[in-house]
Amino acid sequence: MRSVKKESRREQILSCAARIFAKKGYHATSISDICKKSDVARGTIYLYFKNKRDIFDTLIKNFTGDIFRRISVFTPGEALQPQFNRNMCAVVDIITQNKDLTKIMVSEAVGLDAEFDHQLILFYARLVEYVEGALTMLQKNGDISKHVNVRLLAYALVGAIKEIAYQWALDGGNVLDMDPLIKTVRQFNIQNFIAFTGES
Repeated sequence: MRSVKKESRREQILSCAARIFAKKGYHATSISDICKKSDVARGTIYLYFKNKRDIFDTLIKNFTGDIFRRISVFTPGEALQPQFNRNMCAVVDIITQNKDLTKIMVSEAVGLDAEFDHQLILFYARLVEYVEGALTMLQKNGDISKHVNVRLLAYALVGAIKEIAYQWALDGGNVLDMDPLIKTVRQFNIQNFIAFTGES
């Protein structure tokens, strides 16, 4: 029971920290801000985390880890296109269901320091690697024209989703009407992005 309560308290701190980081930014956020939002004493924070940086790092690692845990290995016997679409939808769902974490990921973590930049490079490289591998399988299966540069397409798809997430998370509906675009991306369909075999 104690371990369950402890984990619950830890998640409470992370959830509140995400909201503060998204609202105020990394540098403007203090441990005191997180304590106040979480309704816990400073000493309690240090039972779970070393410092503010540790909290931020945990949020980023949990978020990126969740994304890759949602990606399923292709199942033999089922068409590849629907499986690819489902995986991309799963990625977009995590992004759109976690607006605070998305904002932190696409804005606050960028340029924070060399270590975080390295983490982000590895994350996006791994995501592009998955997309490129899946597109290569589609190409070998004859679903995608052999003339398509799958590596370039992989970067384009990841970049498109990243930019949409960036604009959506930063704007918050104040200037841009992102809802229709977010709705479309949440129903990701590779056929909407490229011409398939037999099409001009």
